[in-house]
Amino acid sequence: MPALSLPILFGLGDLVPAKRKALTLVFASSLALMMGVNFIQPALPAMMEPFGISDSALGLVMAVYTGPAIVLAPLFGIVADLYGRRLLLAWGLILFGFSGTAIAFAPTFGWVLALRAIQGIGFSAVIPLTIVLIGDLLEGDSEIGGQGLKVFLDRIGYLVFPPLGGILAAIAWFWPFVLYLIVVPLGLMVLFWMPETKASGNSGGTWSYLGDILRLTRHPRLLIAFSAGFLRFFLDYGFLTYFPLFLVRSHGISTATAGFLYAFFSAGAMLTSSQAGRLAAGHDKARLLFLAFVVSGIALVAVPFLPGVWLVGTALFFYGLANGVISPMQKSLLTQNAPTELRGGIVSFDRLIQQVSKTVATSVVGLLLVTTELSTIFWLLGILSFISVALMALLLPNGKQ
Repeated sequence: MPALSLPILFGLGDLVPAKRKALTLVFASSLALMMGVNFIQPALPAMMEPFGISDSALGLVMAVYTGPAIVLAPLFGIVADLYGRRLLLAWGLILFGFSGTAIAFAPTFGWVLALRAIQGIGFSAVIPLTIVLIGDLLEGDSEIGGQGLKVFLDRIGYLVFPPLGGILAAIAWFWPFVLYLIVVPLGLMVLFWMPETKASGNSGGTWSYLGDILRLTRHPRLLIAFSAGFLRFFLDYGFLTYFPLFLVRSHGISTATAGFLYAFFSAGAMLTSSQAGRLAAGHDKARLLFLAFVVSGIALVAVPFLPGVWLVGTALFFYGLANGVISPMQKSLLTQNAPTELRGGIVSFDRLIQQVSKTVATSVVGLLLVTTELSTIFWLLGILSFISVALMALLLPNGKQ
């Protein structure tokens, strides 16, 4: 599909040039951050022999990356709301790019983990802003379309990055990390071209701001959004981090082939995220989230029982269909229930919850692998999805608008 037709497809065809340029930088930043996870996941098995690490140690590469955001995400959210978005986004991208590239030259696995933790600091600064800035730059139905376009472009990243990461890792483990260098010029472009979108409504000081944030986090629909964010990333990280290893072990395929199978996930997510605005019209976004999580759970439970690689790819496609609904709906629930002057804090609080989820997921699955098989992990995650939907649904009667 031609690039020029994408804004029209997502209801963004009438934006002024300055706003288009700003959104382009936001979407590019979102794609760049995907390299921190999806680009590396298929390459993880290639790191085991050079560094002499175990299966469970692979999860540490992800855990130390997402861990810093548990502490830093709330702080960066306050900075974004009180002092501005532009500089935080620019320097976060530059730190992300330089530290990620340095991993390619790490002499030991300890150095890999240390540099991944530094890269996680840059990630922590940038990741909430990619959602906040869409909410700042767009309003109403256009905002839902913008969140859908972000998810759509991210899933293009799912199509490109995992196969590329798997191919490069098949040559040598460090080649995927070298490509992080391309993020540095993006950070410089943000520094010089991105407009500042911080609201001027935080006149009561830091303590007044924090009080407003704490009160707003109890909003029923925000509680649903926070819960959905935790569950989504727990499933994604628990499943997708170990999915390539499962394929290599159970189906005897290469890391490159495992990376290509992520295309099924991307195709499904792109299909539904491209229709996010239409799906949301006239429907409760919370109920759409519940339905999508049920589909995710069915796909996860099915993976260990499917005999062929392409059937596993089909389950991944349905998992992607659900993900393409969950991601924009959850983001829209956040931004449309938070005022501009508090949006950075609310989204960063959501990022905090999600980083806890990511860190816990990889750590818990790594520990479970000591006592159980990979296939068992997948159906346990599926059951967790069903149970969590039932618990989230209890919030809905009080959350109707």
